[in-house]
Amino acid sequence: MDNYNNEINRLKELIGNLISGHKEKILLIKELKEKNNNLTEENKILINKIKELEEKTEILKTAKTISLSEEDKIKVKEKINRIVREIDKSIGLLNE
Repeated sequence: MDNYNNEINRLKELIGNLISGHKEKILLIKELKEKNNNLTEENKILINKIKELEEKTEILKTAKTISLSEEDKIKVKEKINRIVREIDKSIGLLNE
C-alpha cells in the first residue's frame, strides 16, 4: 500500500511538472507570436520607407545628373550605393 502511495505521489509530481512546463511553453509561444507581429509590422514600415527613399533617390539622380561633373556623379552614386547597402543590412537584420 505504501508503495502505491509513493507511486501515486511521484505521478502527481510528474504531472504537475508537465502542466507547469506546458503553461511556460504557452506563455513563450504567446510572447514569440507578439514579437513576430511587431517585427512584421516594423518590416512593413521599413519596406515602405525604402520605397520612398528609392523614389527620392531616382528623383535626385535625375536632377543631379543634369548639372554634375563626372567626378561628382561618381561620388553621388557611391553615396547612394552605400545608403542602399545600409538599408539592405537593416532589412536582413529584421528578417532574422
